[in-house]
Amino acid sequence: MGMASLLRRSLALLRAPANELAFATRSRLRWSRGPVVLAQEPKQDVFDWLEGAERRDAERVAARLERRYDLAALRARSTRLVYAENLALLECLEALVGGDPLPASSEVLVRAVDVGCGVFQYATGLRAWLGTHGVGTNWDPAPRQVVLRGVEIDGYGIYRDGHSRADHGRAHAALAGPGTDFLVGDFGGLAVPPQDLVTMFYPFLSAYPLLRWGSPISHLRPRRLVKAVARALRPGGWLIVANQTEAEFERLGNLLAGLPLQLVRRASWATNLVPYGERTLGRIGSLWRRSE
Repeated sequence: MGMASLLRRSLALLRAPANELAFATRSRLRWSRGPVVLAQEPKQDVFDWLEGAERRDAERVAARLERRYDLAALRARSTRLVYAENLALLECLEALVGGDPLPASSEVLVRAVDVGCGVFQYATGLRAWLGTHGVGTNWDPAPRQVVLRGVEIDGYGIYRDGHSRADHGRAHAALAGPGTDFLVGDFGGLAVPPQDLVTMFYPFLSAYPLLRWGSPISHLRPRRLVKAVARALRPGGWLIVANQTEAEFERLGNLLAGLPLQLVRRASWATNLVPYGERTLGRIGSLWRRSE
């Protein structure tokens, strides 16, 4: 570890007491300003950070995803960034899962939880994928209902518009469609019915990113978290995780060792469909299956 990296981590540790106090305060206040009207921006030139062939390729991918997942409502009621992030999530999910059929509880219903969903701005894309992946194929001929819950432990941070993270999360869940909910809570202590699928996008597995985010270090309990995930999944269910780095992916594998979850596949989670594409180059997506 370089001196600069060591200094950054040392400075992050200095934030720990303030993070604990701030989290306790906002959790006690449970601030809500009420329903959010989601910001909307024109979608012309969505990929204006790209040029030439890269831009044309991104536009073709986006057009296909828009048709496949019926993203008209999202396009009409989102910022350019939120729209791009939903497209990027769909692209990465397709690349990771490929043609494998979803482990739905029945032919018409899939139950899923997204753990650590933040503001849940990708709820529309995730729900659309859960409802339509494989639809029209021999193994999944008809659309399915989706019960999707986003769970965020730190739901009461306040944004510049005066609304809390929970306010925004509920608005994104409502935009995603029926059966989608946002819940403030600690997934490690949450009782949920058996799930077909659990997703975790960039979970905090070490102190440095958690402290930079502003969360209390007392909630850094990754082993407790993955055990809760394993309990929540029904036999045959899937866990999908996106990690920021190879080191985080290796840490995830160590945490899952000894649990009834087997790695099915890993894939790059890099995408140029977002303006910060260079920061995604080291990201890794992984698919795990709960033992029967």
